[in-house]
Amino acid sequence: MISTYSSNDCDNGTSVQNMLYRYCQENNIEQLRTILPFLRDASVINKIHTKTGSTCLHVACYRGHKDVVEILLQYGASTSIRNNAHHLTPYEEAGTEDIKQLLINYERLFSSRTRYYIEWSMVGDGLLSKRRQFREMIDLYKAYNNRHLVSKLLTEVIHYYLNEYLLSEINQADIDTSEIIRQQIEIVQTYFQEAINKHDYLTYFIKAYTLTTCFYQKLNEHLAMYILEYFDETRQSSSNYRLVNCLVHIVTLLIYHPDLSLYQFQGVCYRGMRITQNDLDQYQLGQCILNRSFLSTSVDRSIAEMFAGEGQQSFMRRAYQDHRPLQLSCICKYVIKQESTAINIENLSTRPVEKEVLIIPFSVFEVINIKVNPLDSPSKISVEIELKECEDINKSGKFQKCIMHTYPLYSIIGLLLLLVFILGFGIQKTINANMATSKMQIIDDDVDYPVGPDCPNILNRSIWNARPFLSRDYLKLLPVTHIVVRRLGVSNSSMNKYDCAKQIQKSQAYHMDTLGWFDIGFNFIICAAHGKQQIYKGRGWKYIGAHCKGYNARSLGIAVAGNHANMETCKIIKSIIQCGITQNNILSTFTLVGNLEERDIYNYYLNCFINDHDMHYANISMNKQAFCQ
Repeated sequence: MISTYSSNDCDNGTSVQNMLYRYCQENNIEQLRTILPFLRDASVINKIHTKTGSTCLHVACYRGHKDVVEILLQYGASTSIRNNAHHLTPYEEAGTEDIKQLLINYERLFSSRTRYYIEWSMVGDGLLSKRRQFREMIDLYKAYNNRHLVSKLLTEVIHYYLNEYLLSEINQADIDTSEIIRQQIEIVQTYFQEAINKHDYLTYFIKAYTLTTCFYQKLNEHLAMYILEYFDETRQSSSNYRLVNCLVHIVTLLIYHPDLSLYQFQGVCYRGMRITQNDLDQYQLGQCILNRSFLSTSVDRSIAEMFAGEGQQSFMRRAYQDHRPLQLSCICKYVIKQESTAINIENLSTRPVEKEVLIIPFSVFEVINIKVNPLDSPSKISVEIELKECEDINKSGKFQKCIMHTYPLYSIIGLLLLLVFILGFGIQKTINANMATSKMQIIDDDVDYPVGPDCPNILNRSIWNARPFLSRDYLKLLPVTHIVVRRLGVSNSSMNKYDCAKQIQKSQAYHMDTLGWFDIGFNFIICAAHGKQQIYKGRGWKYIGAHCKGYNARSLGIAVAGNHANMETCKIIKSIIQCGITQNNILSTFTLVGNLEERDIYNYYLNCFINDHDMHYANISMNKQAFCQ
């Protein structure tokens, strides 16, 4: 008799997961049929593989193993999980059209809250009419001077959306990921509570939204998946009323905030992203498009290009069999004409360096130009799309050409919204059982512990256009006992942010392509752009680096690009270390370690901290230096 397999024990669970993943990768159907019926915990199927960052369903779809895909679906494999390295769903990685169709058919038969593909936009005619209808339905939120009402709405967002709904999505995540996300949600909650206490929703929502957490990603996914369906009576949806109400609160309290006019933006902004062919197909010349979620853009095209993956097309995901690109670097240029469409949040953001302009949901644009560059062309961006806002001039009795048909008003839905509001949002539908296997996934930038309000701003990997890492191992010892300081590149005091990004990219390429490492070796990189020190994320707080032989498993590595010998750099390194100590990532009596070939930078920081009573590093008490090669 075959014994049952359990993933409850850590080592055994990892062994079972590795076995399953290997069978799916090798198309070993016989072994899969042998092991799957005896799993005591079927959720192991949906766990992210530690080395590859993908699930069993990902690798089966990617390799084109249709029979394996069908078996995994029968045993509850999730179609909505995104892999860590490329942020793609199994559908988006599928190697053949018949596998894609299999996933579509499965979704239709077993509709649930999870989706293999998210429709981020609506396309077609009559979109300005839809936008107007939505504004009319939420007109009751104009009573913004009622602080008690606003507090009740935000309290519902905290209690249900943050503490109940989002947390329920991580129940099946692995322990480390669950704890990371839980801490992130707690920090977001503090910002919403501050919005209530200080009666300033606009400021604290933007701060929460721009944090390096999973919040902005999950909020936009939920907006795209649910909110428009709520207003469309022709659709059948399983969305529960409390969820949709919370999404409506979040958006409309922003739209009707009395200070919004202070930040209104009109002009040109840019959005950089990595898209699939399916995403690109949504953009047709002359067609109108309505965004279901918030769109983060920048007034600085170079920042958008970094997010798009400028010059990194050769490193993006390609199909396993024919090597066609599964991802494309894309820049969207938006021309904003109306006052209520976008807001400039640079001065409110926790990441002001991104110069962000936030486009509000349910804005309508016309696609006026699409340029697709050949993959072998000198252009560093594969797709360039230009969109011009469709102006709603209905007040004068005229219509912009985007208004081709007028859809009937959904007044009954508006009355239903008002009724639910009066009842105190007490209606809640039974959550689909499939949600129990749902797992909150976070992209490469977000798989890390969040930092507290006293910690310095740490720029995402996307800011310097990082290549996806190949593999990662968690630090076994936390807090770490050692801090390693190294030099990155040559000393240069006249660098800009573009130079910084290029220098870090160059180092990552050397570490991965020449040395054969899985990622850039350092946990954090410091670089001075225009004289201002910035912290860039490498491997982050939780993962073993490759910066100091003999110390990697018990240290965090900090590299300094440009001129290291100045007090500003010393202060920024101190701020990282103090943040790590408060977050229990660094031992308060840490040991500072240097490289034998870089004694100058090591001695500089050793002396820099020697008279600082806050830095109790062990080198002082031991009266000795520590080096690696």
